[in-house]
Amino acid sequence: MQVKIFESDNISTGLRMVKEELGPDALILSTKTIRSGKLGILGKSHFEITAAIDTSWPHKGGTKLADTLKTKVQETQSERDILLAPLPDDHRPKTDITYNSALQFNRPQEPTTTTPIREVASRPESKKDTQLQDEVNELKGMIKNLGQEMLRINSPHTAVSIKNSHEVKNSQSAPIASLQQRLRDYGISNTTAETITGFAKESLTLDEISDPFKQQQFTHDIICDLLQVNPNVFQEEKRQHRIALVGPTGVGKTTTLAKIAAQYLSHNSPKIGFITIDTYRIAAVEQLKVYGDIMNIPVEVVITPEQLEHALLKLRDKDLILIDTAGRSPQDSHCLDELKSFLRPDLEIDTHLVLSATTRESELFDAIQRFSVLGIDHSIITKIDECTSLGLLLDIQIREKIPYSYVTNGQRVPEDIIEANKNSLAQLIMTPGKGLPNE
Repeated sequence: MQVKIFESDNISTGLRMVKEELGPDALILSTKTIRSGKLGILGKSHFEITAAIDTSWPHKGGTKLADTLKTKVQETQSERDILLAPLPDDHRPKTDITYNSALQFNRPQEPTTTTPIREVASRPESKKDTQLQDEVNELKGMIKNLGQEMLRINSPHTAVSIKNSHEVKNSQSAPIASLQQRLRDYGISNTTAETITGFAKESLTLDEISDPFKQQQFTHDIICDLLQVNPNVFQEEKRQHRIALVGPTGVGKTTTLAKIAAQYLSHNSPKIGFITIDTYRIAAVEQLKVYGDIMNIPVEVVITPEQLEHALLKLRDKDLILIDTAGRSPQDSHCLDELKSFLRPDLEIDTHLVLSATTRESELFDAIQRFSVLGIDHSIITKIDECTSLGLLLDIQIREKIPYSYVTNGQRVPEDIIEANKNSLAQLIMTPGKGLPNE
């Protein structure tokens, strides 16, 4: 095979040069536009055409020829914009030569000259010759298909279809983005917000998700479905209910204990007893005794696990025993182990983890993980009146799945507490700063 490079000022002149020197059966391997001058920008452009003619079809080394053609085709594909774009009028050949999709020259007015490949086909073919011819034909087909694909992509109908597809996608993504932003405004984490919006795309039509009212209703319903609550901790029939409040320092355990006692006193029974093992905090015992005096509830102070057993025995006639514990640092594993020795499983004490809504998210989840060694049955969220967003209430449920028993939003006893229920918590998340719903 004879391969030669031609340079000319325009395509038509270059093609004429190829025809005159290599004949009409020449094969165009590649074309490129070259600019002379500084950085290839300021100079005049000219064209470089690489062409070949098979003067003597080799019986040996055929694989090398196929590899060369494959390399050239790869180069041609990277420069397909030049090869496949329609030529301007001033660059179209003025001769009787046509430039077909197989990249070879033909005379339309004359019988097509038999190519060297067909000459090989006219004589006995070896297995290697046949394989090589198949490879060359395959490469020609690849180039032809590439040209057809480029024409399809550049057609006005395809462009309009792509544009319409983008417009539909944008019209769908706008309400989804609106819903996702709404969830973020509630303080819900990005991961949870993306999960909810993904479910919305599957469950709602475009008209439904674009309707603010239906979007709001969907958000309320999905939050309710994701929340886990156990609002009536006293619904189970027991001879005696025993509840211990545990949690970090300063989350409001003692005040919450008094609120639960006041509610039980009003709606269930006056037979209540207090036990405190909080002997670390100054005036902790005195604070609980004040609440006990006001509500006429006896208070037992214990220091050791054995004393706790004696106190439970002493209060065996009570329907409800509320146990106050000292605030523990989640980082202090020794103190948590000590507290665990008080709350033995055989004592049948329900453990409620008290958490403040004002705690930073990372610290809050760390506290949940560390206090889990005590065997947490429920959780209570306090100080929600001090937060501007309460999406964290949903994130806690999704990650930890500890049902809520109560939420509180102030220091007043017993007003600022409600039993947790899905509808109330969903309202709190979706209308932060408005306090507890009136129910």
